[in-house]
Amino acid sequence: MSSDPIFEVVSAAELEDRRLTTAANVQAVLFDGATTDTALIEALIDRVSAMAARRCNLARAAGVAPPTFGRETCRATWRPQSGRRTGTLMLPWRVPIVSISSVVEDGVTLDSSAYSLRPGAMLELALDRCWSSAGIVVTYVTGWDLADEEQRPADFESAVIDQVKVMYLSRDRDPTIRSEDVPGVHSATYSVAGGDSISGNGLLPQLEAALADYRAPTIL
Repeated sequence: MSSDPIFEVVSAAELEDRRLTTAANVQAVLFDGATTDTALIEALIDRVSAMAARRCNLARAAGVAPPTFGRETCRATWRPQSGRRTGTLMLPWRVPIVSISSVVEDGVTLDSSAYSLRPGAMLELALDRCWSSAGIVVTYVTGWDLADEEQRPADFESAVIDQVKVMYLSRDRDPTIRSEDVPGVHSATYSVAGGDSISGNGLLPQLEAALADYRAPTIL
């Protein structure tokens, strides 16, 4: 594999286009559609969306907004190097990769037939050729158009809604209390991070499972 490239976000997603669900969809579950606590719920959605991006190790560009599953145009730049490259470049991890806009090798824009995108964000040259040691710039489009409800994966969004719901309902609880019992009045056990129902990173098992297919691959 080649050395890590410089990663940039050319066109960043707006805040509302980073949300993995909407306040209305969460409110439909919590309040049968009543528009209650919209600002708070949107803040929780932003938090969960960021947690999901971190869990998947999405690439982050310095000096810009945190990584997102929202639609963005990104650029990876490999500087010239003395050593030989292989036939595969690994793009900085953003998912899903929608399209490759351009590949420029040593100042020459390659025809799209000269390369192909493989699973794991690997960009391969055709005809068993190796990438040159010259500078290489790849511009690509990543992420879902989250403003379009039809583009959001249903199982993914459902798990995000569950996570926001749990965070909303537990916002006034003492996080140090695992259980409480008032004899004859009230008895309850709460989910806590690191417990049976919430992982140490604060994510519900169903959200972690939904994110599994989008995590950066482990390179051995």
